[in-house]
Amino acid sequence: MRKHLIVAGFAAATLIPSFAAAQTCEQQRNQRTMGTVAGAGIGALLGGAVAGKDDRTKGAVIGGLGGALLGNQLSKSKADCAHAYGYYDANGAWHANDVRRADARGYFDRSGDWVEGAPNGHYDSQGRWVTASTNAQAAGYYDRNGRWVPASASGYYDTSGQWVAGAAPGYYDSRGRWVAGPATGRYDANGRWIPGQAAGRRDANGVWVADAQPGYYDANGRWRAGPAQGYYDARGRWIATAPAAAGYGSNASYGDTRDEWRNAPTDFRGRMAWIEQRIQRDASRDVLSPREANRATRTLQAIRYDESRMPHRRGQVSPQNQASLDARLDALSDSLRRQRQDNRSQY
Repeated sequence: MRKHLIVAGFAAATLIPSFAAAQTCEQQRNQRTMGTVAGAGIGALLGGAVAGKDDRTKGAVIGGLGGALLGNQLSKSKADCAHAYGYYDANGAWHANDVRRADARGYFDRSGDWVEGAPNGHYDSQGRWVTASTNAQAAGYYDRNGRWVPASASGYYDTSGQWVAGAAPGYYDSRGRWVAGPATGRYDANGRWIPGQAAGRRDANGVWVADAQPGYYDANGRWRAGPAQGYYDARGRWIATAPAAAGYGSNASYGDTRDEWRNAPTDFRGRMAWIEQRIQRDASRDVLSPREANRATRTLQAIRYDESRMPHRRGQVSPQNQASLDARLDALSDSLRRQRQDNRSQY
């Protein structure tokens, strides 16, 4: 028996190595099944071949069992879907996974690589990952079936492969109060929530494209009318997104604040100093109140501190960290612009 199991093991080991490379949850399930079946078949053939003339049936059975077991285990990925929140497909769409909250450990990105922790960001129009300027607890939510969904997703595929369009981690009601919980709908031009109507469309390739929003609610629950690209995190904070702005360095998103950066330096620390000067200048002109200026200064100091704590290589942080920092600078710049508009002053 021992000899048959050893033979079955060698058979499975030579057959299965490519199976473990499967990355997405669906691929892993399919290829573990293939690994089990293939291991059983090869193990049975070789087990019967090495058995004695009168013992081939027994050898085939034992070899098949051993090959199936080893084939199943060898085709198992180190990053098992039993611990995955879900995965992104090649188009950047999220596929939710049935996994207990206590067991979730990470997810598969659009390249099929395992990433520890829940997704905290989104893929931009160029397919680049942009980290959200929000904490991990607000980066996503659980739908009504207990499946984890990134807050940045404008929709997702459930475990049956059905598309759930226009999903959101909550919405603002007519009084500007955040109502947390899975929601599907859109806002009209006056900021009224219309449930059940997803704002978006599928392009020629069948990929879902979210429409620009007619406005958004700021951190104070006030409706800001005008075209806007972004999403709300699970705590109701608006996260602006936009295509990367060429000519401004890094992978920053500048959206409708592009004019604000017209004369800004292109390096990160230069932009930090440039915004600091803007805060001081606006405060000296009474464009910003002392409270607003202090709050903006504290935000800028927090960004500077976080950048100093990040790993640097040749004086630069990683592209992912840089995208996160740029997004936070962009959000601060946008906040300063809105405060000037509220005060009815010209910059």
